[in-house]
Amino acid sequence: MNLLPSYYRPLFFLLFFVQNVVVVSFVQKHNNAVTFHRKKYNEGSPSSSSSSSSSSIGAQDKTQEISVFLDMQLTDEKVTSLFAWVSRAFAGEGEYNNLMLAIAAIFGNLPKDSDPVRMAEKALKLLPPEEECVGDLYSIQEREDNSMGAMGAAQWTGRFKTRPHALLELKNITTIDDWVKTLPRGCKRTIKKALAQDFTVTTKSILGDKPAPHSSLAHFRCVIAHEVRLLTNMHGDEGFLSALAEGVSRYVGTTHMTGDIREYRNATTGAVIAIAHEVRKGSTVRGQWFYATDEAAKNYVWFHSVYSLIERSLEADGVTCVDLGPSGSDAFSELKAKYGFQSIDDWTTVADYSGDFYYNGSPRKANKFPWF
Repeated sequence: MNLLPSYYRPLFFLLFFVQNVVVVSFVQKHNNAVTFHRKKYNEGSPSSSSSSSSSSIGAQDKTQEISVFLDMQLTDEKVTSLFAWVSRAFAGEGEYNNLMLAIAAIFGNLPKDSDPVRMAEKALKLLPPEEECVGDLYSIQEREDNSMGAMGAAQWTGRFKTRPHALLELKNITTIDDWVKTLPRGCKRTIKKALAQDFTVTTKSILGDKPAPHSSLAHFRCVIAHEVRLLTNMHGDEGFLSALAEGVSRYVGTTHMTGDIREYRNATTGAVIAIAHEVRKGSTVRGQWFYATDEAAKNYVWFHSVYSLIERSLEADGVTCVDLGPSGSDAFSELKAKYGFQSIDDWTTVADYSGDFYYNGSPRKANKFPWF
């Protein structure tokens, strides 16, 4: 009899415990069990560094199967533990550079005295405060270089063609009201609701040689919640594992890049509920990334961020286009189109990214700030 609640779902992993070194690789889904193959070499057995096939064969009699189930409830405690684990990997502790092992330890029902669970507990003891920024230090030039791929530089540099981008040309639009007037009635109502919500918004610039202002546990929660909601809505429970991996990857990506962060907080509790990552290069402003908690998703924060991005782009000197980038689904492309953002295949003919990155309204070469 299966006594586990219905929200447990099975996944296959391979765990190799080899002389206190653990390696995990995702294999496949199985009907009613998560199977781990546990290998532990006794003293005098072949080491994990051996490349001979006979060494692997000789260890087969040391293998033991362990069934482990993953709890697919995303709780604050589990996200905290995942961030603690990731933080140790960022700190250079190689044994934590294994995301699948982290998921098994934190979301699985491994024994409390198992090595992965002990690693998770150790990481929690070193957890930084909720809003302490702990991201890697990059120069502003490195951050700009890190941003180019996500911005679609491969297409404007002629290396290869990227996916279509959703663009709003700022033609025949001089004020934000001009833009709102072009919207269908339902979109106007949505914008009105978004502007009536009770949250605060703060702009935080990403500076050189400092941790990104969104490289904290509070912001990590937004990214993970966003990806889990998005991918499980699209793929059901099958998307949960991919969502965790994608969330960690996207958190790393956004905190390595340049630009400004628009930080949304619940006006009552002060909790971070969403982050919008924006970048300006040349005469185009890019809505680079957007991540939100479930609370923010229910309170029209994305729509507010789009409204604000257009409003500030219209007020800025020399901006001719707002770029919301490629869409992950046809439905999202259609949603953007309702708000005037057309999906354009040859998008570099409209969005002009030639020129410098902008900071505080000026191109970088014109700035003399010490962090550049």
